[in-house]
Amino acid sequence: MFLSIFLFIYIPYRIYKNPTASWIDMISQSLGLLLIGNEVGWVIYKLSLGHTYWAEFMPFELCTINAYLLGILLVFRPSYAIFEIVYFWAMAGTVQGIITPRLFAGYPHYLFFEYFITHTGIVLAALVLVFRYHWKVTWLSVWRAFLWLQVPALINLVFDFTFNVNYMFMRELPKVSSVIDYFGQWPWYIFACEVFALISFIFYLLPFLLLKRLRKSIS
Repeated sequence: MFLSIFLFIYIPYRIYKNPTASWIDMISQSLGLLLIGNEVGWVIYKLSLGHTYWAEFMPFELCTINAYLLGILLVFRPSYAIFEIVYFWAMAGTVQGIITPRLFAGYPHYLFFEYFITHTGIVLAALVLVFRYHWKVTWLSVWRAFLWLQVPALINLVFDFTFNVNYMFMRELPKVSSVIDYFGQWPWYIFACEVFALISFIFYLLPFLLLKRLRKSIS
């Protein structure tokens, strides 16, 4: 609990108060490299276990896409056009993964740390970008994020059935219990996830709408 408060509240608050502080560059780049390195480490781990089927190593999971995109934004060049999409993917999908983790191994297994580094790192990265650059998202951002979400979904739908994998659970329900279990069987849970994603996007837009209304009432 203390670690969550420190990561998701204290660090963004400190960045908001002084977005030009020299330590922020170090934090941002370190976090970006950690996200990218963690994904590369997972690939190395899979190879070390003897996995050789190339289709299992694609960066097609939504959290993996988020990790790479946010890592690039933090390390190299910030882009609002990418941020306004990845913000919703990160907050809606990854926060859910923290609340109801889909763990394949418990503490202190490598996969336990890999999972939480990815998920907490993604959320923290999104918050760092919000508070460092004072970026805001809008209703248009919601629809852009939702429409762009269909791209990896459709790619994975074809890829999963073609190569017998299950990225974004487009072929079957996850083998580990998750909230998706309550959405019915294939293909109905996919449509339910679409609705759930859109509702989640709107939920994570609310802080920006409320802040905008508050500023209008004050002025």
